Parts: sequence; C-alpha cells; structure tokens
Amino acid sequence: MKRSALNFLILTGLLEAAVCGSYGTNHIVRETKTWSEAQKHCREHFTDLSSISSQAEVDRFNDRESFRNTYGWIGLYKDASETWRWSGGRNASFFRWSDSYTDEGGRCVTRSEDGFHKKNCDRQQSFYCFKSRRILVKENKTWEQALRHCRSNHTDLVHLKMEAAVIKTLQTSREAQTDYVWTSLRFLAHTWLWMNGDEMSYQAWSQGKTPQCSNRSHRCGALSLKGQHWVSWDCADRLNFVCY
Repeated sequence: MKRSALNFLILTGLLEAAVCGSYGTNHIVRETKTWSEAQKHCREHFTDLSSISSQAEVDRFNDRESFRNTYGWIGLYKDASETWRWSGGRNASFFRWSDSYTDEGGRCVTRSEDGFHKKNCDRQQSFYCFKSRRILVKENKTWEQALRHCRSNHTDLVHLKMEAAVIKTLQTSREAQTDYVWTSLRFLAHTWLWMNGDEMSYQAWSQGKTPQCSNRSHRCGALSLKGQHWVSWDCADRLNFVCY
C-alpha cells in the first residue's frame, strides 16, 4: 500500500529527488566563554550550540582533525527539573560520557575525543557551534502552500527521519511565530510517509503511537515545538514551516 502511495506521488509530480547532504555544519570557536555566553554567541553567529545525539555524530566529530584533543562546550545541559536537554532542542536520550572523566556535579557539558564531561557552567571553555542548513519560514501557510513554497524557493519541506533531525529542526525553529511547524509528513493511501520517500523507521508521535487519522482533515504532519513530537494536523491550518 505504501508503494502504491509513492507511485501515485511520482505520477502526479509531487515526489521529487531525495534531499542529500547533512543537517548542517559544526564549527569550533576557540575563544573561551561560559556555557551561557557560548550559547549566546552561537545563536548570534550560527544557529545554536552543537548537539551530538548519536554514535554516528560522535564519529563525525572525532573524524574532524581540528576537533581532536579539544575540550569545548556543546548544547547539553541539565535544566531546573533535573532533565538533560539540548540547547534549543529536545530532551536528551543519548549520552557518551567519558570513561576517564571525574563527575564534578556540573550542569553543562563539554565534549572531547574521549566523550562527554560534566562541568560547572561558569567555567571558561572553547565551544562548538552548529550552523543549520534548514530555513525557518515565518509565514503562515497551509501544508500544500508550504510544500510548494519550499520546492519553488529552496529544495523541499523538511523531513525528520531520525532524532538528530528533530533536534536540529527544533533549534532552527526557535523563533517560529506558531507553536507548530509543518513537516513533509503526509497521510496517503492509508499510511504515513515522508514526501521524499524516506522510510518511517524512526517515529516521534505524541503519546508514542501512530495516529490512525480518523479525522479526514488531520492528514498532514507538524512538529510541536513545545511538546517536541509529531502531531497529525489539519492540512488547511496555516503554520510556519521549515525548508531545506
């Protein structure tokens, strides 16, 4: 059934080539700052402090020669509710604590080649900034209008096929004027799919289950900026959105 839906999209010209490339680029800033000062700098000059939410991202950092043997702030911190979160993103579920670090009871985190280290947030450190390749469009459009806008002016409406993509999109959407932003998620031929054809191997639905879409209008997928999860939403509603 899913293959039939994809064939339909190809025949109607709605499905375009898959978007290639990473989520963006990470940069090392060797000027030393506290965690809050580093966050402010990254948000002013890039997108936000870097997030590292999978072993694949750890490996990419470690493969960069300029990142080796360098302690630097990343976006991981513990909030007032004692929850580890990513700056501008969602609650953290991946931790790569160093085997050699001494837990100083810090609430902010640096990374080095051997892993994550908890540090006092007022400590002066170099830091890592992330520059997103995503673009927040602060215009209220229906889902179809958002899709056409992205494909006419950029590449495509964003898809979120893994947790790292959710985190980066939340960081990119920090200044959105709506509580939800459109994604390329769509319910067609009795199944949810990404409009570029990516598989639904990773899911982040509210309440942890895929909606069956009993309401015929709620057949478009949006990202809740406060809830940090996907929701089925009325396709005719007008929201901000994120493009590649």
